[in-house]
Amino acid sequence: MGKKDNAPTPIVKPKILLVEGMDEFNLFNELLNELNLRDIQVIEVGGKDKFAKDMPQLPVRTGFEIVTSIGIVRDADNNPQAAFQSIRGILHSMQYPEPNAPLETAHGSPNITIMIVPDIDKTGMIEDICLNSVADDNAMICVNQYFECLELQQRVLAANVMPKARVRAFLASREWLEIAHFEYLQRCLENYEPSPPISPATVIPKVHAFLASRYTPNLDLGIAAQKSDQGDRYWQFDHPAFDKIKEFLRML
Repeated sequence: MGKKDNAPTPIVKPKILLVEGMDEFNLFNELLNELNLRDIQVIEVGGKDKFAKDMPQLPVRTGFEIVTSIGIVRDADNNPQAAFQSIRGILHSMQYPEPNAPLETAHGSPNITIMIVPDIDKTGMIEDICLNSVADDNAMICVNQYFECLELQQRVLAANVMPKARVRAFLASREWLEIAHFEYLQRCLENYEPSPPISPATVIPKVHAFLASRYTPNLDLGIAAQKSDQGDRYWQFDHPAFDKIKEFLRML
């Protein structure tokens, strides 16, 4: 087996969007497809702590000479102002334009726009936006009750992992529905073969719901976004929760 090629991905589009990880990579690629924005290339840096290392390496990437605009997305976490100033500090060290506020473009070569999610005056992360988009989904009643039950059992998750855990629990509800629906269709077939005694429609979602009580990263938030073109959407891109992100992407 040959050695894995760790060379940075070449830049092939005039606008690039820097995101934290693969969940965001998949989510934003799907949203860009939804908005028909074909001139933006999403690049993941491998975590918020990697911005300081990876951003200064951008100018030496193959194809960087065609870049006219850079968008940067960072989770607010517990301190949105600090997250924003952290990105500005990196830009300052690169001698690049520094936006005065999120969703404001600093013009230069290239233009720079920053977004802090969910917002500059709110703590949280991209998972909060996804969960807000499905707040009216009936499954969220069960998700909320699930974590209330965990709290009663004195199983309290840290605030910085709670959105990720809630996403995991919500996706378990969707997984349950998909597998159960598939099994129902199979039973309608003439040559249906019975499932084994332990049905995956029961076991797999229960395992993932249980993991939500303990699980931290890595979650399948971005993979779930790739199902957004189906009738039963996971994340509702047409929900107002995504309005600011859409505005940001159109600014690039």
